[in-house]
Amino acid sequence: MDYFRKQSFSVLLLLSVLLAGLFPDFGKSGGYLHSEWLIQIGVWLIFLFQGLGLPTSELTNGYRPKRLHVFVLSWNYLLFPLAAACVLLILGWFMPEPFRVGIWLLAILPTTVSSAVIFSSVSEGHVSNAIFSTVLSNVLSVLIVPGVAVAYLASEGAGSVALAPLFGKLFFLIIFPLIIGQLVRRACPGPAAVTAKRCEKLSRAIILFIVFAAFSNSVDSGFVKNLSWEGLLPVVTGIVILLGFVSGAVWWSAGKIGLNRAQQISAFYCASQKSLATGLPLLTSVLAAAPGVLDPAAVLIPLMCYHPAQLILAGWFSQHLLKQSAVSGEQS
Repeated sequence: MDYFRKQSFSVLLLLSVLLAGLFPDFGKSGGYLHSEWLIQIGVWLIFLFQGLGLPTSELTNGYRPKRLHVFVLSWNYLLFPLAAACVLLILGWFMPEPFRVGIWLLAILPTTVSSAVIFSSVSEGHVSNAIFSTVLSNVLSVLIVPGVAVAYLASEGAGSVALAPLFGKLFFLIIFPLIIGQLVRRACPGPAAVTAKRCEKLSRAIILFIVFAAFSNSVDSGFVKNLSWEGLLPVVTGIVILLGFVSGAVWWSAGKIGLNRAQQISAFYCASQKSLATGLPLLTSVLAAAPGVLDPAAVLIPLMCYHPAQLILAGWFSQHLLKQSAVSGEQS
């Protein structure tokens, strides 16, 4: 029962896709709900809540060792994209171009916040290190992801993108509410933290609506109708291979940079996971600021495949680490 409870959000994501297929007129742009406006409001609120929740003044305990955080950022934004390139070099020939773009965009997303910290805690990792790394990765993602995404889309010829208006919209949708949230947190840290915690379910509801709207547009454009199992299989296979390779490489390399076991555990979860909560609004903001450049489902499908897969692997690995610790304790 606990397993299904942990996977409830993934089930709701699939339900959002199903509802989009049944009622696309409600979620598509210009539809009954005017989703394009609701999405922008929702993204603004998500980053406001993140600003309220970021414990930037409480991170001093997790600041050291610096090499751990350099390691995590290197995997988040450099080595993970290289791993994705290797997977696409093999399987990219068998999947449609939009999915290849979606995997590339998945590769530049930041690490998760809540699950990386939770799994670090459950696995007897260094929680303060995990908190610092996840916050640092997600704060930097606000600057890194939109710029890299736009540069990649332009290099692929996916569309002509006017940079100045795009970054103006992204500043309003992402950075501005993040700053407001942080200013409120500095002025009223206690109430801000409580508000951010209470709004977690609202943030998840907004993400579900973004998925619903994105697939409604894809249904309306005919993208989803043209999907086939033959087209999806290489994507799912590529995601599984990517997750397995990255997870193994992260764990091995984390053991080579002089970290103790608790730090290695935290580095593993922070470096190998990708955030749906931050990544989806970021990429949605890029697509909203540059409409018509890419079908939103092409971005969401790889990310929606990776998200539950990483949680399943993390759940199994956390139990494996605890068993190892128990055996070591008995032997000692």
